[in-house]
Amino acid sequence: MKPEILAYLAAFEQVAQHRSLTYAAHAIGVTPAALSQTIKKLETRLDVRLFDRTTRSLNLTEAGRIYLERISPALTNLREATEDLQLQAGVEGGTLRLTISHPAGQVLVEPMLAEFFALHPHIHVELVYDDGFVDIVREGFDVGIRNGESLEGDMVAVPLTQDLTMCFGASPAYLRTHGTPEHPDELEQHLCINYRMSSSGAVYKWEFNIDGKLSERSVSGPLTVNHSDTAMRAALDGIGVITGWRESMIDAFNTGQLVEVLKPYWASFPGFYAYYPHRTHLPLKTRIFLDFLVQHVQRNGLSELASGQMSP
Repeated sequence: MKPEILAYLAAFEQVAQHRSLTYAAHAIGVTPAALSQTIKKLETRLDVRLFDRTTRSLNLTEAGRIYLERISPALTNLREATEDLQLQAGVEGGTLRLTISHPAGQVLVEPMLAEFFALHPHIHVELVYDDGFVDIVREGFDVGIRNGESLEGDMVAVPLTQDLTMCFGASPAYLRTHGTPEHPDELEQHLCINYRMSSSGAVYKWEFNIDGKLSERSVSGPLTVNHSDTAMRAALDGIGVITGWRESMIDAFNTGQLVEVLKPYWASFPGFYAYYPHRTHLPLKTRIFLDFLVQHVQRNGLSELASGQMSP
């Protein structure tokens, strides 16, 4: 067997898992065109068509499915043997792809990056921000960070924080002009900053704890965004009422730039988790990052953010 066949097989496995040349190419770090040529070379070498291709889909043929079932265990064993060897030798490096929500990035990850890179200069981290659900296996991520309600059951989940609180706020200038809402129903008479979720395209419905039950309400206002930093800037400028995790808004509350509103109706949700696909051997780069993240969260009291133990 020629040496390049291993690279062909690894590429074939990635394309089969992702069902997409674009996603697989991104995970491997090559262009879709180069990956397409690799798959064609493998099919030519085997004299078997492995994929059925259309302009909108890429699916395994029956022969491709059987072949994948036979080679996947061998490729897994090779990867795990390499990772075990690197672990024993203390070799760290590679690119760690992380999908993360904007609040989790702001609160948990961004503050630790300088220290992490100083200690682990050979690990490259790619942060991809997305507040919606992301299939980390399909899209080639090593780790994701989301709040607990957004996780799939087949993921290994590492708890990072206690429960999160969805809160509401507005600038002092806005409240002087428009008054302070005392009940969610009163938001019909207020300007609210809406958030459109990138993953689904839907506008987020605000969530309230009313009489111990979770209630959703659609709100209206002059601005709809898909980035939490833009929403925050708009709220600070007095454009309208904002909703978000208290953990990402606490600085604005502490400094008086925003005023807490509708506090009796704030709702709690499962906290932030780091998660990754189940596997026997965790890559060294992933293990190092997760260990550092957990230690950073604990060392800085971030795991207590939602419990009210930090200064409000």
